[in-house]
Amino acid sequence: MSPTVGNAITDRLWGTMNHTHGAAIQLPRKTPMRVEPKSFFALERTFLSWIGMAVTLGGVSSALVGFTGGDEDSGRLISGTTINIVTCIYAPLSILIMVYALFTYEWRSRSMKKKLVGFVEDKVGPVTVAVLVLITLIVIFFISLVDYL
Repeated sequence: MSPTVGNAITDRLWGTMNHTHGAAIQLPRKTPMRVEPKSFFALERTFLSWIGMAVTLGGVSSALVGFTGGDEDSGRLISGTTINIVTCIYAPLSILIMVYALFTYEWRSRSMKKKLVGFVEDKVGPVTVAVLVLITLIVIFFISLVDYL
């Protein structure tokens, strides 16, 4: 992929002067952009909410490990092997969400500290994470259903 195509794709996703409607007629700023302190707090709040979701998924993954002990014929609805598979699906998803939250926080924080004029919204990340969580839940549902039947 050439640099021009890569830039066109990222420009289209995150918006720049070339692909943002009306940005071409905007005059350049003569004074530095002022970043409100509440913006930094909102950034931290968003980061903590993403980390909270990742910790919840990691906690569920860790708690499920406790259900695998004991006999296989202990009257459980789902076998220990299925619980281990679910744990192996949830743990990497939790780590992936934490890494996404960290990189997004650093990217937005760097943009705010440099007072860059631009867009800091992420159009791809939340949708990607939501789709991954949905796919994970569907896979876990079908694995558990096959194990139960």
